[in-house]
Amino acid sequence: MHAIKQIMIKEFRQIRRDRAMLAIIFVMPVVQLVILGYVISSEVKHIDTMIIDQDNSAMSRAIRQNVDQSVYFDLVQVSDRYRDGAPAIDRGEVKIALVLPHDMAQKISQGDKVRIQILVDGQDSNTSTIGLGYLNGLLVDTFKTISPAGVHPNALPLELMPVRIDTEMRNWYNPNLDYSDYMIPGIAAFLLTIVTSLLSAMGLVREREIGTLEQLSVTPIRKHQLLIGKIIPFAILGFIELAVALTFAKLWYDIPMRGNLGILAIFSMVYLITTLGIGLLVSASAKTQQQALFMTWFFMVYALLMSGFIFPIENMPRFAQWISYLNPLRYFMVVIREIFIKDATVVHLYQQGIILLIFGAVIFTFATMKFQQRMS
Repeated sequence: MHAIKQIMIKEFRQIRRDRAMLAIIFVMPVVQLVILGYVISSEVKHIDTMIIDQDNSAMSRAIRQNVDQSVYFDLVQVSDRYRDGAPAIDRGEVKIALVLPHDMAQKISQGDKVRIQILVDGQDSNTSTIGLGYLNGLLVDTFKTISPAGVHPNALPLELMPVRIDTEMRNWYNPNLDYSDYMIPGIAAFLLTIVTSLLSAMGLVREREIGTLEQLSVTPIRKHQLLIGKIIPFAILGFIELAVALTFAKLWYDIPMRGNLGILAIFSMVYLITTLGIGLLVSASAKTQQQALFMTWFFMVYALLMSGFIFPIENMPRFAQWISYLNPLRYFMVVIREIFIKDATVVHLYQQGIILLIFGAVIFTFATMKFQQRMS
């Protein structure tokens, strides 16, 4: 035990002296939490919009006002000529052009059928689809507000008809629909992955490059003592990293931590077996720090893209969904989000815990065997 303690002390001293590693541990996570928390979002806002108002009635002016006041649209052009719509989209000046036809208000009040046209730039399918849905909802709300009793039910398309039944919608777990509440826990999981795997991979390879690993191998220290003494500091740093991320999420983004921190710590400890095992496996396979960095980054790209962090797994092709089952970050991403937002317990997350245990056991065992072979 004394030998392991001394190796841990030596490891912490090396980390303290390495400014680049200190930056990776403390500076990079804060920067990523600040930037990614605001940048990574599937929300679509401030869509450049044009309204072609051929009616110029109180109803059409109300629609223009609602579009202009919406955070989802920026009303950049208003025209009364239909031919102005297509060129504006072609030039990239607007993404959506809403056409309000002549005598729209009069026809609606008389019960005549009215067709409202929406021209959308389909180059960005995600923005166009979401924007179309936003605009459709805005029109429905506008017609309900303007004249809930005066709009004839046969005058509008089905999706724009005045609603006779009032509905009340409740959002569970994230009542304000703050996207940061969903993304920040995912960023914390990703930071825990990249820091622990990268530091453990780079730390061991660096010692091999400067020759200190060979010096340790000829000392009376046993291989398992050397391995444990070098792995534990990175595990401790991983927990410090997670604590920094959670604290930052609370203080900066004011995200409530609904779940139990003890449960999160247990699952994080299980997950660290996998990430540290990956770092150990990389360090046992790479000969230089550049190789270790490349191999770790290759895993990071795969883990990030296939975890559901940015792209929903349900939207992926079937073969990609099957590949994602081989990604341990996928399961930890579910764990940290469920605990963070839903106050989930072990009863709800035991399946992810079992899978993470299997991943950790297999990867860490294989990595340990590879490390011992390399040290022989």
